[in-house]
Amino acid sequence: MTELQQTTRASQVIDLDRYPIDRLDSPKGRALVAFCRASLAFEGACQLPGFIRPTAVERLAAEAVAKRDQAYRTDAKHNVYFEAVPETSAPADPQSMLQHSSKSAIAWDLIGPDSALRIAYEWDALTNFLGQALDMAEFYRYADPLGAASLMIFAEGDELGWHFDRSPFAVTLMLQPATEGGAYEYHHRLRRPDDENKAGVVAALQDEQPGRITLPNEPGTLSLFRGQYSLHRVTPVQGDTTRINAVLAYSTKPDDKMNTLTQELFYGRSA
Repeated sequence: MTELQQTTRASQVIDLDRYPIDRLDSPKGRALVAFCRASLAFEGACQLPGFIRPTAVERLAAEAVAKRDQAYRTDAKHNVYFEAVPETSAPADPQSMLQHSSKSAIAWDLIGPDSALRIAYEWDALTNFLGQALDMAEFYRYADPLGAASLMIFAEGDELGWHFDRSPFAVTLMLQPATEGGAYEYHHRLRRPDDENKAGVVAALQDEQPGRITLPNEPGTLSLFRGQYSLHRVTPVQGDTTRINAVLAYSTKPDDKMNTLTQELFYGRSA
């Protein structure tokens, strides 16, 4: 497929008039990258509403529903660091304050060849744009056959408990918000590389920390987020409407992928 054909195909998924990610050397393209970098620097998140066209959003949500019986469900307790819980700890130690996370994941090898997610994720222009927006000198699509890009389904009661990411960045697409709940909340830079700020983390877990930010959940929105130092969560979903989003994985190293143990943890199998 030629570059022009790839761009034409991608334009049916991504609104390239509003977000000219294939023309980053244009004034509007440079302004887009500058906006993303400024948003990330200001509050650790950048949202681009309407990035995915409504018809593509509908197709992706329908694909997730159709493949729901193939999704792998996880339901677990963890602390905010995803580390082992110490046998003994102080009463107000975030390491011992357990959180709950549950969801269903549709792995990358189940995403169809004509899926809007595959068309967008495999397009070099999107990878290049995200790398520039995140100000990463080296930026590559994930080589993992299961975890490169996934569809996530949150049914009633599902949530992501408060946590810090291990990765310095995350890229997601909102496809279908829940009727109630399913809100993305975070505390910007609650810790720093030289200060874990355990008192602030405990206060956040007890709903006593000011400055909590809630991001909009508009379908079609591309979100960039720096969650390594910002505590964040997805609140429990309420009602019959499932929350559906896509997670796009990238790395600063070429050909990077999960180990077998991690694959089995997130997808129930290895590949």
